[in-house]
Amino acid sequence: MKISIVTPSYNQAAHLEQTIQSVLLAADGCGAELEYVVIDGGSTDGSREILERHAHRFAYWCSEKDAGQYAAINKGFDKTTGEIMGWLNSSDLYFPWTLSTVREIFEKFPEVQWITALRKFCVQEDGSFEGMQKMPGFAGCCYYAGMHGGPKNSDFIQQETVFWRRSLWEQIGSRIPDRCKFAADFHLWGEFFKHAPVYGVDAPLAGFRFHGDSRSTADRYMAEVNSLLEDWKKTGARKQIGQGFCTIMRNWEDGKSSWNTHQHGGHEYIILNKILQIDSFSQNIIWKLCSAYFIFIKPIYFTFRLLLWPIRRKAPWNY
Repeated sequence: MKISIVTPSYNQAAHLEQTIQSVLLAADGCGAELEYVVIDGGSTDGSREILERHAHRFAYWCSEKDAGQYAAINKGFDKTTGEIMGWLNSSDLYFPWTLSTVREIFEKFPEVQWITALRKFCVQEDGSFEGMQKMPGFAGCCYYAGMHGGPKNSDFIQQETVFWRRSLWEQIGSRIPDRCKFAADFHLWGEFFKHAPVYGVDAPLAGFRFHGDSRSTADRYMAEVNSLLEDWKKTGARKQIGQGFCTIMRNWEDGKSSWNTHQHGGHEYIILNKILQIDSFSQNIIWKLCSAYFIFIKPIYFTFRLLLWPIRRKAPWNY
């Protein structure tokens, strides 16, 4: 199995070296062939010198003026042939287990067309730990309703943890849609949902780095997300997508495993060899409970916490 990864970059020399090294480390011993492509937009900050040092590990690279991040990603994917695809921005990081996990999932489960992590991992600009958030799953109907990113919910699908099969890429035209300048990834996931559900993996697969450029584009990103959600609402996209979400679980097991990169307490952390899908009756119950939570319970809980704030702020556990 060949995995194609594209990294777009422009004047990110401060983080580019770490990003490249994280990809190469994840590729070593992952059991799959890595096809790594880096597209630089003609950086002037020393990025080219970094790329030249690692050129022997790239399937293709260039440093020349382009039309922006998503044009660079499309350009990079045009140079690839791998069965599994994904992109990692030039400040983000893979973990040592990322590509071996991805390879094993797509080999074991031919029905899986695309995946994302249910544990969203973030780092600060200097690479130190920022935080990790556990997600229950991602459903297409909720996505089009704005519950996985948008004015109703900030629980976005983490772009750097998304991997997909080339067959799915070909179904949506083998291009990242060019409607959006900042939220084209959000648009791309919407296109994917029209063809296949996303499977959540109960493990961190990549780290998102907070830095000046990412923070400065947040408002413009959300403006494009809101525009997409409004259009999807008008076209009734949500009604065409099934409810419920799919999850690939991980399990603690005794004994040896084919994947033993992480050990704890004499056990090995491995991928459970089954996929759990929620039946239609349970989906309806979960959907109603989630709706009740967002409409009734969450506002009441927020109001209650707000009223108790004068007492809570003086509590001994606040430090």
